[in-house]
Amino acid sequence: MEHKLIVLSVDSLQTTDLIYLKNKINFAKILKKCALVKNIREIYPTLTYPIHTTVITGVHPKTHGIAHNQLPSINPENPDWSIMGSDWNWYSNSVKVPSLVDAANEKNLVTASVMWPVMGGHKPDHNLAEIWPNRYEDMKITFERACTKDIVELYYDKYLETFDWEHRTDMDGYSMDIAADMIKRFKPDLMLIHSICLDHCRHEYGDEGTRINECLDRVDRIVGTLLNAAEEAGIYKDTNFVILGDHGQINIRKVFQLNILLIQKGFIRTDAAGKVMDYDAYSFSAGFSTHIILKDPQDEKMKERIYSALLEIQREYGEYMGRIFSKEEAEREEGLTGDFSFVIESADGVIFDNPLNGDVILEMKHTRNSVYHAMHGHHPSKGPKPPFLAFGPDIREGAVIESGDMLDECPTLAKLLQVDMKGMEGNPFDIFS
Repeated sequence: MEHKLIVLSVDSLQTTDLIYLKNKINFAKILKKCALVKNIREIYPTLTYPIHTTVITGVHPKTHGIAHNQLPSINPENPDWSIMGSDWNWYSNSVKVPSLVDAANEKNLVTASVMWPVMGGHKPDHNLAEIWPNRYEDMKITFERACTKDIVELYYDKYLETFDWEHRTDMDGYSMDIAADMIKRFKPDLMLIHSICLDHCRHEYGDEGTRINECLDRVDRIVGTLLNAAEEAGIYKDTNFVILGDHGQINIRKVFQLNILLIQKGFIRTDAAGKVMDYDAYSFSAGFSTHIILKDPQDEKMKERIYSALLEIQREYGEYMGRIFSKEEAEREEGLTGDFSFVIESADGVIFDNPLNGDVILEMKHTRNSVYHAMHGHHPSKGPKPPFLAFGPDIREGAVIESGDMLDECPTLAKLLQVDMKGMEGNPFDIFS
């Protein structure tokens, strides 16, 4: 018998969080009956949008095409209007391969999505895309372009229009209520849900602590709300549930503003007001790593000059800077490619930031993002690892696997949904009944 599938991604959920959650009302029940894969090795970089695309395609970024959360720019049009930044990879037409949603649609299954990254543009039947407006566009137009018509009609006036997009990050405050209502209203065969409150909490307060436990309490309540919605919809017994994390976080100790050094070395040229007039290369932060983007990637002489300069910087700032990957090394070793010519991994606890003025090395309290105390974007050899939990009619209760690979998650989801997907790089976890 074919069963439904509801996937909840809890952004920044770490395997170690289960020690606390096992004593909470909903997770206590789940952990007694679920299959658990601990310590999932992520892809590189450990960023939300590339990872969520891998989770539903089963391939590395070099194949699916999403290498970063945001679109690279040395002069972002509106960088500080929203606390969450602008110009993200919101739209599903950027993904180069079919996804789990495509496979379900081909089988005429009912599909739904709430806040799943890189899902703008109507692929699911019922889609509340993860997107936020900028100050130059009518907010409703933003959501009409990204979400399905029924979702805008049902939820825009009540939830989206009144949200303080400029100052708030707590989109779970409306999205999880919408997700519960969509479960009851549409009874989808496949539903993808993305909760972001834990990620934002870790960014703001650090990887561990009382505030994190309070947010984990909220995550437990969110899970309960969604499970109750499935019960009310009459689909609980016929549904397989998956709860997963996408990455861990690491506490920040220093900030490395690499573009300032690129200005000093003449690779970025600014006017008297500090506005970029021209450039040969710039650093575009991915948190604990950064992408070095050349104006002309085909200019081999300039690429050599940039590489030599980066090696000089590495020698001088070795306390803050780790390995320099060439584009070819990043693709060969990590399955990562994109608009960059180099990828640089930071030293432990050091994030890259993009400003063009100020000090090269900063303490967190002196930066424009001083609200941040933990971050990700690091190499998957570092940091706490996310879990993968599954329970339902097709899952073997009590199965425990001590470690796993993110490339195996989509094959597992496809097998649960009984859909055919070609080209995936992993294999299903051994958790089936």
